[in-house]
Amino acid sequence: MTPPGSAALTSGRGNAERAREGRISGYVLKVIRESIGLTQEQFAEHLGADTTTIQGWETGRRPLMAMPLGSFLRLRHVLVRMGTRSQLITQLETALEADRFIGYVMGCERNDPIRPDHLLATWVITRRFTDLLVWPFTQQPPSVLADASRTITRRGPVATAPRLLPEERAHFFDHLKMAAERADIADASGLLLRRQARYVAGFDDRPDTAEWLRHMQKAEERRAGRSREWTPAWAVIRSGAHSLARLGDREGLRHFIRTRLADEPCEVANLNYWAYWLGEVPDSQTTDLFMVELRPEQWRGTTVLRHLAGKLDMANPYVDVVVHTIWALVMLCPSALHGRLSVELEDGATRMLDEPELSSQARRELEAVLYALRMIHRG
Repeated sequence: MTPPGSAALTSGRGNAERAREGRISGYVLKVIRESIGLTQEQFAEHLGADTTTIQGWETGRRPLMAMPLGSFLRLRHVLVRMGTRSQLITQLETALEADRFIGYVMGCERNDPIRPDHLLATWVITRRFTDLLVWPFTQQPPSVLADASRTITRRGPVATAPRLLPEERAHFFDHLKMAAERADIADASGLLLRRQARYVAGFDDRPDTAEWLRHMQKAEERRAGRSREWTPAWAVIRSGAHSLARLGDREGLRHFIRTRLADEPCEVANLNYWAYWLGEVPDSQTTDLFMVELRPEQWRGTTVLRHLAGKLDMANPYVDVVVHTIWALVMLCPSALHGRLSVELEDGATRMLDEPELSSQARRELEAVLYALRMIHRG
């Protein structure tokens, strides 16, 4: 975790903006406080702080990012001592990273050059970080926070997510789109920036976003040509196909599976990415090269398979790549199948085969998965 209040990326106005941002971590702290059944006054008493300090933290007016590291560690210790679930502590720490990134973007002027040390060019983001980062835009809390919130009783109308003003939202997404367009695609870090900026920009709900994503994806496809080999540009196309699927264009993702996941190195790259995205590969990565440098035996596959088994639903815009990845993982790493997980996967696959809208390739892959499961059970 980056220490709260650290100035890691650029100098000048951006650092000050990052220190002033705290809406996501503040809201996570509010969920944590409420989940352990404390009022702001009671929480302040436990911390030896003023109620106004707690209010400032939770609203973001007094960002946790600006808190001295020692004070944050004391806050963390108090939360642990009071029985806060470790998953919620992790969410709070990751929320600080999300706040730091939002503050970084807010501190960038429209005409500022896109720096080679842009955060999205130096670190491969994870699902946990992304879910928190886009929470103010989607209004959909990460599952851990949603579960915690279900136990909370609130009086009257309250905000259900951290919020950015309309002009802040526009600035945030305009910067990301500009970063994606201006990224230096001559090296791996520039392609990483292009991929990740475009993916996060895909959560912009303005009407022109879908067309912008389609335009960018066509440009990537033309640049890659018919090559089926893995390159950092392959990863850009992969993310673009996922973004378009989320916006309703499932055929683009099916096309990617047919044309860009035909060779074993690309299959392994897809599996490695899922393992990292979901946290089964714990070490942070600085470039997309880990997709082909990691060996699949370096991670178990259980976390990936359990997550994907829960996503077998035709309403899921990514269902085609979910099915394909399950198939590839079962073929490559059958040891990930055991106990209750194999039963859940068999139930989900059987249910999916009754769906008339299932693509022919997904149907073949699910039938192969079921056959493998039956062979394992028979053995």
